[in-house]
Amino acid sequence: MLLSGGLVLVGIIVALSMSLYCLLIAAMWRHRKSSCYKTFFYRTLWNESFLDLFCFIFFLTTMYTRCFDGAVQFFLSMNRFQMWTKFVQISQEHIMYMQIMTVVLTLGGRLLSVCFPLKKLSNILEKLERWQIFILQAFLPTVIVFPLYFMFDFQYGLKGITKPLLLSTLDPRYDKYIFGAGLSYRVSAFILCLFGYATIFWKVRRKTNDRKRNDLNILIHAGCLLLALGAVLFASVCRRFQIGESFALMRLFFFTTMLWIPCTNVIVTLCAIASLRQHALHPFTDQVVTSVIPSIKNER
Repeated sequence: MLLSGGLVLVGIIVALSMSLYCLLIAAMWRHRKSSCYKTFFYRTLWNESFLDLFCFIFFLTTMYTRCFDGAVQFFLSMNRFQMWTKFVQISQEHIMYMQIMTVVLTLGGRLLSVCFPLKKLSNILEKLERWQIFILQAFLPTVIVFPLYFMFDFQYGLKGITKPLLLSTLDPRYDKYIFGAGLSYRVSAFILCLFGYATIFWKVRRKTNDRKRNDLNILIHAGCLLLALGAVLFASVCRRFQIGESFALMRLFFFTTMLWIPCTNVIVTLCAIASLRQHALHPFTDQVVTSVIPSIKNER
């Protein structure tokens, strides 16, 4: 009963998050000629919005539907297509690594604009096109997961003699590889975000007049993203060592790992960026209230 209710809640959250992302994309497209939407931050956010929409669609079609009895035979029949099962399993990791890379890139852009305003490097970032930013988002995650296509085979199967339907491999090296690569990747991102946002918070607190507003924005960004990264990291450790698998709530937590960052990101974006929130939620108004955390120039 708890698991069924949780699945309904997950479906509602995914549908709501997809709707919010569609509003964000529409707002950025409608105001694409505005100078504030031609920055590295917004180009990254544009790419991230489409990546997260793909994540939701991927989750609904390849994972969420596996929870229903009527879909069991269909997914078991997909074992005939080896490349499909490889793509589905490996893409789960690929998507999550790209999500984390995007968080790190966004943090790096803010650090450069707020704390280390190096003119040459900032100019390079601001001139990057969306496709170039996409390469930055995808390159390292692709390098990590690409060897998996040649190393492992995957199959759908029932856990024991009952549901849930799982997609896994019998090769024990896979869990070790994924855990080792994922742990180092996620821990590095978590530490970078922790110290990066602490540095931004300290810098803005010292240099700006509108401290309360900027402090709140940074705390929202930092708190939500660190919460999401921490949840993903915690889930990977629990899954590797099979902690709490007997509890329905923990199984639901494992199942939704790839949703934490995109759902958190859309909430953070709408809460912390008033101008984008106004354009997304009030599409027929043109007034711009504010933008992202402002750049702070070095004192002469």
